[in-house]
Amino acid sequence: MRTRPRTTRPGPSATSRDPAPLLLRLVERHSRRATSRGARLVATSAGFAISALLAALDFATGPALSFDAFYVLVVATFTVMAGARVGFGVAAFTAVAWTASDALLAELRLGVWGSAWNVLGRLAALAMVALLVATLLRAVEAERAAAHQSGEFLAMAAHQLRTPVAALRASVEAVVHAPAGEAQGEALANAMSESARLGRLVSALLRVARLDQGELPRTEEVALEPLVAAEVARMRSLSRLRFSVDVHDGVPATVHVDATATADALANLLDNARRHAVARVAVEVFVTGEHVAVAVEDDGPGLPAGAEERAFERFVTLARSGGSGLGLPIARTLARQQGGDLVYEAKRFLLLIPGHPRQARGGHSRGPRT
Repeated sequence: MRTRPRTTRPGPSATSRDPAPLLLRLVERHSRRATSRGARLVATSAGFAISALLAALDFATGPALSFDAFYVLVVATFTVMAGARVGFGVAAFTAVAWTASDALLAELRLGVWGSAWNVLGRLAALAMVALLVATLLRAVEAERAAAHQSGEFLAMAAHQLRTPVAALRASVEAVVHAPAGEAQGEALANAMSESARLGRLVSALLRVARLDQGELPRTEEVALEPLVAAEVARMRSLSRLRFSVDVHDGVPATVHVDATATADALANLLDNARRHAVARVAVEVFVTGEHVAVAVEDDGPGLPAGAEERAFERFVTLARSGGSGLGLPIARTLARQQGGDLVYEAKRFLLLIPGHPRQARGGHSRGPRT
């Protein structure tokens, strides 16, 4: 029987170990505050005012003092404080104010075209400064988000590993203290079961880590029907459930995919179905649009209403069936990396694989095979 989703508490924030320099952390925090308070208009007005003040000082002091660096500093500061949009606005106004000051100092000898050229050149330079600063801030934010995600992943992984490790330790202690006989055999069986569960979890964690590092699929022409048949046969050997395979007419003989990734995705779906099925698991292969769909359906209760997408989140388990909460997220990621997808509809999972209709095999559907 399915229960409400179980979630784990997120680990400690990675902010305290943030590799970003202290100055960048401070200015970015102020940037978020200004944006959240709707202060862009105020920041823009302040930038215009400061630029106008600099232009006035530049004109008043004449050529004796240079304020060029301060114009650049104003643009960079307001980009940090309020974002790229405000930075570009301040850059445009600053370019005009800067050029106006120079034109007045030169007693308008530059002419219209000369002033226009100076405005455009300075606008381009200041806009580039704003763009570089905004890009730097986005990079810092991405680094912070990645560090925070890594911290949460490690905390959740530790939480998931703790349960089978504790159960394995308890089983081993029972073997040590139990008298020889039936009780010891039962404890050994429990230890074997928990060690297998621990191995599956570690394998899943390693696969997630490789996917997060950007592991790319190695695609090739793969015979789809034998691949499906092999995974179903392997799962049938691990269970007493009744498995059936139905390959429809028009299914390509081969598909261009990563054979290992596709087999792993299908294995995760079949394992999920095996743990929730009552007596039967049905696999159906057919063409839908530009994809080949491998549908996996079991006669269990199915996902609870409203949990169709939540089931694909990491470490989310919707039933007490011994799952790690990683199988479905891994399967979806593997499918999407190859240009496909994994969805849940009509009480079954659909693994969508890019197909090649030109290679479709003829004949009629062979019907279910058990």
